[in-house]
Amino acid sequence: MHLDSAAGTRAASPLPLQFVSIEIMPVVGGKFSVAMQATLLDEEKLEFVGEDLANEHVDTIEQALAIIRQNVSALVPQ
Repeated sequence: MHLDSAAGTRAASPLPLQFVSIEIMPVVGGKFSVAMQATLLDEEKLEFVGEDLANEHVDTIEQALAIIRQNVSALVPQ
């Protein structure tokens, strides 16, 4: 389940957020892989649903943290 809206921002998820998993790992060539996944609860079906938030390769830890900040801040209710 991946929801996109205009200008690259994500629409609010219709399911309640349970937690976010963040993985940062080194890859060949000195880069880093950043993967983020949200786990949501579908209360009607009583099951957890995974939603990919990010999956990118970056050059520095600072760039990895920027991706994390961007995606986590999009989850915070306004």
